[in-house]
Amino acid sequence: MKISIVLPAYNEAKRLRTAVEEVYRAAEKTGYDFEIIIAEDGSRDGTDRIAAELAASNPKIKHIHSDERLGRGRALMTAFSEATGEVVVYMDVDLATDLSHLKELVDAIIVEGYDLATGSRLMKESQTDRPAKREIASRGYNFLVRLFLGSKLHDHQCGFKAFKRDVILELGKDVKDNHWFWDTEVLVLAQKKGYRVKEIPVKWKHGGETKVDFGKDIVYMFSQILRTWFDEKKRSKKYLFISTLIALAILGAIAIKAGVENVYTSLISINPFFLLISTVLYSLSYVLRGLRFDYILRCISRRGGLWFSTAAVSISQTVNVITPIRLGDLARAYVFRKKDIPYSESIGGIAAERFFDLISVAMIAALSALLLGAGMKEPVYALIFAGVIFVGIIVLSRMENVVGRVFKNAMKVMGLKQSVILTLLSLLLWFSDITVCYLIALSFGNVSFILIALAVAVGNIVKALPITPGGVGTYEAAVTAVLLAEFSPGTAFTVALVDHAVKNVTTVLLGLLSLAALNLSLKEVEQG
Repeated sequence: MKISIVLPAYNEAKRLRTAVEEVYRAAEKTGYDFEIIIAEDGSRDGTDRIAAELAASNPKIKHIHSDERLGRGRALMTAFSEATGEVVVYMDVDLATDLSHLKELVDAIIVEGYDLATGSRLMKESQTDRPAKREIASRGYNFLVRLFLGSKLHDHQCGFKAFKRDVILELGKDVKDNHWFWDTEVLVLAQKKGYRVKEIPVKWKHGGETKVDFGKDIVYMFSQILRTWFDEKKRSKKYLFISTLIALAILGAIAIKAGVENVYTSLISINPFFLLISTVLYSLSYVLRGLRFDYILRCISRRGGLWFSTAAVSISQTVNVITPIRLGDLARAYVFRKKDIPYSESIGGIAAERFFDLISVAMIAALSALLLGAGMKEPVYALIFAGVIFVGIIVLSRMENVVGRVFKNAMKVMGLKQSVILTLLSLLLWFSDITVCYLIALSFGNVSFILIALAVAVGNIVKALPITPGGVGTYEAAVTAVLLAEFSPGTAFTVALVDHAVKNVTTVLLGLLSLAALNLSLKEVEQG
């Protein structure tokens, strides 16, 4: 049985030679045939020269060089694919994990029959020496992985792991991250697929120098936890079923509370003319949505075109209507990729769009509440959330990876001139949204436009919570609650129900027409 030990190396000139010598001695003690592979990843400090010298001096040492930075995950997968051992091991060059654990790690695969084995700094038997802030961050991160992703392991990021070669090559096909989150994604995916994973308590000492940027990479890692969670949820029929039941339960509960007969009476009282005008108005608002996003792309030095942008936005909103989480934003990025616009640019534009949406709806809600003398907290929550997004965009834009590229593009839209234009366009969009509800409410006589504005704004703030498909149920509940100030419960609920139905049905019809026009399928954009 042969083992292949991979050392991922990026700018490790100072410690590579010593690390290879120590690993070589530890590998000899395992009693297995072995090779050492230096996966040198676009280094600029002479690491490539040292790696080449080491490989030339010993046939058991190999050097794999990349001119460009591949990232931790791709560099490891490249090395694993070229390894000749049945078991592949990798460890960080800082050798923070005591090498006395190497045989135990390998034996877990060869002797005990596990598919993967990983060192753990967080088990009761582990001995760890590292700064307190990193200990706290590590425990918090791993807790979130277990909470969100359902992992049973204690430590996902220890740079000391072994795999059956065929298993990791198969798992690697489904792993999306190529940077620091690669380790976590592999372990989570392995458990989901039913592979046996052994966690080994290790003696570990902080290696001093590290490539991890404590602030930026913590934000990045948390974003990857959420991304993986979203990926799981969008494939989960159970989650969709439960969220749909929640939506129906909310609607049913409101209808019963308002009186089913009262709701029915109000429904048949809706003026067909107002219903038609509101549908036409909402359909035309998609042109304005397309214009806004096309302007955002032009700020990023891209051009989608008005009609293509309008179609892409309607498709993304359609996906949002039928899923309980905002997968439509990713669907829109996929559609724009067909236009050769990189994901980093379209997603950056969408992040900026979301910011201006929140700012605008918060302004409308706050002004309406002020004029009506209502002391509501929702506008404050929206402003706080918008502030969090703004700060997040600034922080994430400083990262030197794909996440950083996304938010650097979002920052291009945050100039004074662009902000004024986008705020005005967003306010105009929300004005049309409010007018749709106002027209429907006119079926029951004169009504305060300001009250409708507050109801629609609050409804959309609440609807942002990823609880039900398209916010169905949560939107109606919020709008109904506000409209009770002027309508009976049955009429208030009917206005909310018809308003949301008009918007959702119109969105889906426009989305399906756009899919047909662009020769795409709904399944394709959801999966894309």
